[in-house]
Amino acid sequence: MKKYWAVLIFVLVVAMVFAAAGCKRPEVAEKVKKKEIVLVNHTSLTGGLADYGFAAKTAVELAVKDFGPFKAGGNEYSIKLISLDDKGDQAESAIVAQNAVDKGATAVIGCLTSGNTNAALPIYEKANIPMISPSATRPDLTDVGHKNFFRTCLRDDLQGEVLGKWAVDLGFKKVTVMDDKGDYAVALGDVVEKTLKDNGVQVQREHTVEKEVDFSAQISNIKGFGSEAVIYTGYHREAGLMRKQMVEAGMKSVKFMGGDGIKSEEIFKEAGGNENAEGLMCTFGLDRGAMAGYEEFKDKYEKKTGKEPGPYAENAYDIVGILVAAIKKAGTTDGQSIIDALHEIDYNGVLGKFSFNEKGDIKIEGGISKFEAKDGKWVAVKE
Repeated sequence: MKKYWAVLIFVLVVAMVFAAAGCKRPEVAEKVKKKEIVLVNHTSLTGGLADYGFAAKTAVELAVKDFGPFKAGGNEYSIKLISLDDKGDQAESAIVAQNAVDKGATAVIGCLTSGNTNAALPIYEKANIPMISPSATRPDLTDVGHKNFFRTCLRDDLQGEVLGKWAVDLGFKKVTVMDDKGDYAVALGDVVEKTLKDNGVQVQREHTVEKEVDFSAQISNIKGFGSEAVIYTGYHREAGLMRKQMVEAGMKSVKFMGGDGIKSEEIFKEAGGNENAEGLMCTFGLDRGAMAGYEEFKDKYEKKTGKEPGPYAENAYDIVGILVAAIKKAGTTDGQSIIDALHEIDYNGVLGKFSFNEKGDIKIEGGISKFEAKDGKWVAVKE
């Protein structure tokens, strides 16, 4: 009997060993925690630059859909997007920034303008929240040492040189440079003025303010100086109205030029029609024709809005992409870790391959592009 039980036990043990060998141990499912990040799009959705704000908002919405949800550091993150309107006002911008901090922003896309960025930056810096602007071009925003600030646009010291040299190449000997006393316009105007003077051009400096509607005094000064060209370094709302009043004053032959702030489809209406705006010239950021990913982005944008991408839309789209890449690299949503990762990333997006230097300025191949108004459209000027 003992022998019988011993054999039976041996058979059972052998059977269990073979059964275990023949069956794979079920894989343990990876435990992924679902979390949420808050991206705040701090822009201007009302006021004179609402068209720029609309472009940024649309692009960011497209990007959030394309890049979220994503995995990083063992977590799966969904993206909560909050768009906040600073109304194009610097005082409002500071209020919006504190609101974004209170809402628990992981990172901020914005601001739209240099002045509003300057007002909001200290608040975001104190909270150690990474902030990337698609369109704030004033040079000293990165020169003064803010550790949390980056931008996907080119600086105005580059743009100012190109704009000034363009006027020199066109042969103008007397030029009026006019700003709106704002952070962006003054900085750009200073570089333009220096470039012109360095090349032997006589320069008259004039000023206006945002929301001004009567430019008769400035136009009188321009006429008295004998200007062959006016370079306006503010935004399209005032630029268009000024051009309209110049034409009405019999000064249509005086060339009207500007920076990226005037490159808006709205300027054709603001100037009193396509005929008044014909021949306007402006500089802008990177050449869209040289961007490998632009056509695909353009198709998405047009399907969503029925319009071509507005100014700096692609710059805003790529901000979401590089922020997601930085969080993946950092493996955390800690602000300082994201900031550190942003300095280390080589990113390939709609703009092309780019990274950030130690100041937070974009490093990318390509330079400032040029445009001329023809038949109610901005047309790229080929070199």
